[in-house]
Amino acid sequence: MSRFEIHPLERFAGSSAAIRRPKEIAYFSYDDNHQYHLDDRSLRYYWPPQLGADLSKGFDTFHQLDDTADDHLDSLLKTLMALEGETGTKCEADIITWRGMMTKVNLPTQQI
Repeated sequence: MSRFEIHPLERFAGSSAAIRRPKEIAYFSYDDNHQYHLDDRSLRYYWPPQLGADLSKGFDTFHQLDDTADDHLDSLLKTLMALEGETGTKCEADIITWRGMMTKVNLPTQQI
């Protein structure tokens, strides 16, 4: 098992990225056929289910996405290229991610 030693703490001294509130800079969507679109057509809000909801509802009509190819990074980069082309300036950001990805990145630290 790999370990990340934190001592001596002095090695982390110096400047670091400022932690700020996340800011949306662009968006992209996939349609029902998993085709990329440079818009927010697939943006949905989360509504918590009612207590006692039937968790098997819709299971018979569910279509599993073929996820052998991971297009998310390509789509994220295409979106950033479109943003920079539209604004004519380089996107200045310390971290760029898509919604939900930071949860996946941080989850393994909680499982230790």
